[in-house]
Amino acid sequence: MNNFNKGKLFFIKLCQVLLSILFFLFLIFVIKWRMDSLYLNSISTKDIKIGIVDEVKKTYGEILVATGLREEKAVKPVVLLDEDKKDEEDENVNTFTVPEGTNLDSLGELLISKGLIADMATYKDLAEDMQIGDKIVPGAYEFDKDMKVKEILAEIAGIELKTYKLNIAEGEGTAQVGKKLLDLGAIESDKAFVEECNRLGVAAFAPGDHEFTMPSKVENVIKTLTQN
Repeated sequence: MNNFNKGKLFFIKLCQVLLSILFFLFLIFVIKWRMDSLYLNSISTKDIKIGIVDEVKKTYGEILVATGLREEKAVKPVVLLDEDKKDEEDENVNTFTVPEGTNLDSLGELLISKGLIADMATYKDLAEDMQIGDKIVPGAYEFDKDMKVKEILAEIAGIELKTYKLNIAEGEGTAQVGKKLLDLGAIESDKAFVEECNRLGVAAFAPGDHEFTMPSKVENVIKTLTQN
């Protein structure tokens, strides 16, 4: 009877020890689970959650590697970061196709549907100023959402935007300014520039430094040069 009681007491103590060990291992597992979650979130731009099943599989694999039962595989966490960056880049890029026969109106509707422009009237004024109505090139395009409308239209029309800087001295007339613009390469004819100034009734310009981007109608360039 004494032997039975001793055996029973030993079994109870053994169970207590095993339960203590299991509880201790469970605490370690929970801490490790939390640390793995924090680590993955620290190298990613997204909120990542690791399920308990995934953590169990991960821990089991690490135990096999530690005991030599499985060959260790190289892990490159940076891949996760690269994928996150790629996702962010994709979110900021609009990819679409301009079909054959697209005109200014249908192009405007397409750009509005892609969120690249917000106002059709403003878009048409800009497109007409750049004179791209007959220059729309069909094909596949990819634009960042923060690109300026003028840059988008220039690429679709296959033209290059050029910014010019011009200094106008006090008292310079249309002929002198026209010659400067011709020398810069901003216009093709200084005579046509003077004629346009006469048509608009412009005889003088605002002295100082001016900046404008081509292509643009000569009329709009003249208006820019008359403003301080």
